[in-house]
Amino acid sequence: MKKITFLSVAVALASQLNGQFIQMVNYAGALSSDASQDWTKGWTEWNPKQASYGIATETTTLNDASGIKNITGTVTLDASKVYLLTSTCVVRSGGKLIIPAGTVIRGAADLTATPKLYATLVVERGGMIEVNGTSSNPVVMTSNKAAGSRDRGDWGGLVLCGKAVNNQSVDAQLEGFNNVAVDNTLGKFGGTDDADNSGIVKYVRIEFAGLAFEPNKEVNSLTMGSIGSGTTIEGVQCSFGNDDGFEWFGGTVNCKKLISYKTTDDDFDTDFGYRGAVQFGIAVKDTSYFDLSWNAPSGASTSETFESDNDAAGSGKLPLTSAVFSNITCVGPVSLDKTYNDLSATHKGAFRRGARIRRNSRLSVVNSVFMGYRNFIMFDGDSVLIASGVKSGAFSETSNVLRNNYIANTAAAAAAGATNTGLVEVDSKNTPAAMDAWLRDAKNANKIDDVNYASGAILVDPKNATAPDFRPVVASKINTLANYDAAIFTKFGKFSSVNTLGDVVMTNAYPVPAVDVVNVELFTVSATDVLVSVCDMSGKVVASLGTQSLVAGGNAIAVPVAQLNNGLYILNVVSSGAKSAYRFTVAH
Repeated sequence: MKKITFLSVAVALASQLNGQFIQMVNYAGALSSDASQDWTKGWTEWNPKQASYGIATETTTLNDASGIKNITGTVTLDASKVYLLTSTCVVRSGGKLIIPAGTVIRGAADLTATPKLYATLVVERGGMIEVNGTSSNPVVMTSNKAAGSRDRGDWGGLVLCGKAVNNQSVDAQLEGFNNVAVDNTLGKFGGTDDADNSGIVKYVRIEFAGLAFEPNKEVNSLTMGSIGSGTTIEGVQCSFGNDDGFEWFGGTVNCKKLISYKTTDDDFDTDFGYRGAVQFGIAVKDTSYFDLSWNAPSGASTSETFESDNDAAGSGKLPLTSAVFSNITCVGPVSLDKTYNDLSATHKGAFRRGARIRRNSRLSVVNSVFMGYRNFIMFDGDSVLIASGVKSGAFSETSNVLRNNYIANTAAAAAAGATNTGLVEVDSKNTPAAMDAWLRDAKNANKIDDVNYASGAILVDPKNATAPDFRPVVASKINTLANYDAAIFTKFGKFSSVNTLGDVVMTNAYPVPAVDVVNVELFTVSATDVLVSVCDMSGKVVASLGTQSLVAGGNAIAVPVAQLNNGLYILNVVSSGAKSAYRFTVAH
């Protein structure tokens, strides 16, 4: 057997583990109870209708008399100016738009003008954008209207198109763009490069976006079509949008620190095979803002925090929508100390559940907080119920995982019915009992109705209109409810394994599949010994490395597997009696 090697790596347990995206924290939801760790401070705005923004001083850089402005080279904005956006501003392939920290862009759409003014910023495939806001000096994209008169749909929004894989086409087009008068070829997305890089979008507020190109065809505040994992998305607040806050159409981009605030339709909408990860997010519903088509005879749309489809037909086209959302705090429309039955008849119809997973999606939501909804979750359709194992009572780590979530206000949310228990909902062809039992099963470790849905009992002040505080109260069990099980986060061989074994954390294991070796990375706060072995799927030990001594900090162990036959194996690491198991495949 090959010699086992060790490599010390300088890593911090509380930061991203060995370059992996998922960060291991000891709480559910978006925030710790520690005020000094509140990542929303310094760059967010909770009352943008009254915010003071300077008048537009630069009207030509992003606009053209033809109604479309094409950026083909590098354009760098000046943070000392306030930019007006009226045209469709397109960053073409080979072009780059750089937006420094502190820049303000004010959008003003007018579809009655000639040419039509869509006031939308579009980055096409091969184009690049750098939004370089900071946590103390964000970029702001907002309405050009005066304080007090701003509203949803005052301008378009930010649209990113990339070359990553989706399950529809290598040349798909976003809804509504086929009828954009200034250029009906815009909004094309798709390709074969999952590592595609569309640039950087960091610390930016997108306010009052969502122009309706056509009836029921609004632009989202931030739309991502086949955006690849080379793109950085971190620190984005979408407020008072006229459609979804964030929507992903395929792609693999990972996103961190997202806020969807009082938007019209869904907060996080995933379609067409999106396979990235999103960690740390906040979504807030308000009964004043909902999709007005909720009761339309056709095309009705209720307002959820999560909506997820594989595609409109619920097909099995690959790749399946299989994103993982972790550490999301979701505040529904029901007021504190109230129930769903206190809502008006309209609001009861417009707001239904925290998440609706349907049409063969494999979306997973873990380590998150839900409060103030009629139902926590709807599994809509047999394809989701069967794939998740709800109907068979099985548990699948490659389907929809709903684990370690803190869920409040379900017992009094609504009277139980044929498809609804107050916790879960199913379509009219199914009864909710199996779904309810599946979600409550100890294997899923969800904390349901732990305390009353009341002021100060769960989050500090989540319904404050101008200065909300989404931190969990100190006594809440949110502060200890967290799990980063390898089976969830290595789903489809993508995520870091971050299992805790006492003071030892398995932070990574690669490659997937393995050929000659499996490289195992571990972090420990102090020197310790571990036992390392490999078993086949029957539990038989097929390779043993015996006791290995770890140094304080980062360690790497190369486990030889060249002598093993092709197939599925389990790598076991044991420390002080606690075992972490990593499932891997050998393919010579």
